[in-house]
Amino acid sequence: MLSNPEVPVIDDADLVRKAQAGDLGAFEELVRRHQHGLFSYLYRMCRNSSDAEEMAQAAMVKAWEKLGGFRGASSFKTWLYRIGTNLCFNLRSRRKPTEELHETMAAPDSERPEAAFQQKLREEAVRKALHCLPEDQRAALVLSVYQDMSYREIAESLGKSVRAVDSLLFRARTNVRKVLAKDRARGII
Repeated sequence: MLSNPEVPVIDDADLVRKAQAGDLGAFEELVRRHQHGLFSYLYRMCRNSSDAEEMAQAAMVKAWEKLGGFRGASSFKTWLYRIGTNLCFNLRSRRKPTEELHETMAAPDSERPEAAFQQKLREEAVRKALHCLPEDQRAALVLSVYQDMSYREIAESLGKSVRAVDSLLFRARTNVRKVLAKDRARGII
């Protein structure tokens, strides 16, 4: 999709300033820009679409309520993800995680059923390995791999130092490899 040179692109910082001045449309644009990524991140953290949707909405509401206190020390995105992360951790500490049934999608006609089955096994093995990780390691890894955030952005989202994020990611990758070693030995991975 080509951008229209006549329509100026407004960055998040400008939208935040406008929203802080009471421009609801500016905040709605921030929501449009970040709601999908936030939901995707929260879903990977809690493995439950209704919880992820609820937390994403709660994070947006909380961001609107606290927007006046946002000073721009970090990007709006990382601030929003930090709100979402805190909501997720709070929810998980209040109740035991539940397994959600994953919808199985039919493989395209051109794909061999065995290959589709093996792919599903690999995906499930990776999901299980992620959920064996402590929450902070899982959050750092999901933000890095699935949300493509830099170490600095992850640090801001999790309220940690860049050095702590480096350590979290190292331990997360090491732990995932250990968990997946069993599946590798069985030929799943």
